[in-house]
Amino acid sequence: MSIIPIDRKMRIQAKTPEMKIEFFTDDEIERMKIFIQDKFKNENKRFKIHRRYFALLITLLRTGGRIDEVLELKPKDFDFQNNIVRLITLKKRKESYRNIPVHTELKTAIMEYLLEMHMDPRSDEKLFPMKRQSVDEYFKKMQNELGFRIHAHKFRHTFAVKAIMFGVPLNVFQKWLGHSSVFTTSNYNEILVMHTK
Repeated sequence: MSIIPIDRKMRIQAKTPEMKIEFFTDDEIERMKIFIQDKFKNENKRFKIHRRYFALLITLLRTGGRIDEVLELKPKDFDFQNNIVRLITLKKRKESYRNIPVHTELKTAIMEYLLEMHMDPRSDEKLFPMKRQSVDEYFKKMQNELGFRIHAHKFRHTFAVKAIMFGVPLNVFQKWLGHSSVFTTSNYNEILVMHTK
């Protein structure tokens, strides 16, 4: 799934004013990537930290996973032979998982990350050994430097918006997002692309 250019002046908004959906433009995504890449290229002492956040950013962007779900990922959850990633669905009472196709960018980012971090691809250890609060703080600092809102759930909305634009069927889209009800997923079908001044 390649990225479709989205005009910076466009905002996704539901028919009902209560439901506003924030998403990243292509330009904002590129600026975040460059920001983190510059950090791990120029800050040798904190290389691992920034490298980890780069892989996390790509994983959030390319899976549509909730931050707590992505933080539960293990290297063994990636099946590169079949190009799927198994993501736990934490919103359900019983433990359940969903399979999401692995985008080329995600495959490259994770394979490079595993290599650089000397992690076994079959490992049962957490892929991203960090706390939710640390992620929020990192994104907040990046937000302050780049000048636009950055939070973990915004990556999920971005994934959803792009799935809609590519015409992914609702039932498939529902499984990818881990929604228990198709009605929750259908909220995304009611969004309108509106130009703002």
